[in-house]
Amino acid sequence: MKRASRRSGLAARLLLSLALIAAQQAAAQTAVPDSFFEGRPAFSPPEQPGTPASCESIAAQLPDSVPPDSRVDMAIAGPVTLIQNDGTVWYVAVCADPGIRVLCVTYGAGDLKLGDIAVLRGGYNRQNARHVMLDPCLAARE
Repeated sequence: MKRASRRSGLAARLLLSLALIAAQQAAAQTAVPDSFFEGRPAFSPPEQPGTPASCESIAAQLPDSVPPDSRVDMAIAGPVTLIQNDGTVWYVAVCADPGIRVLCVTYGAGDLKLGDIAVLRGGYNRQNARHVMLDPCLAARE
């Protein structure tokens, strides 16, 4: 009984430590001004819901830059064009060439299949003029 109590106490301390680290990291991020989100309904502060853009409308909403120590989330809905697993994480992409392609790095793709309409939501990272990565990200059927 003492061993189980000791383990639960250790687990509670570990969870508290992780929560404190996450809070410190969030506090260290530069706040993105509200004006950044004007005209960009697909974008939101971290963990807040944005209105998913379509493959056709996302290019007009993409910002030129985001402060390097900030997290901004993006939401998009489109047809799944890629599903891959490397044994640890899943890669789910939506939207096809020649438009903007969006890759979601996630821990599960559920029952998504190529061609399904999926909603991707996650941390925005512009890779280049035509590629966006969302990491961390959640992928779900529309």
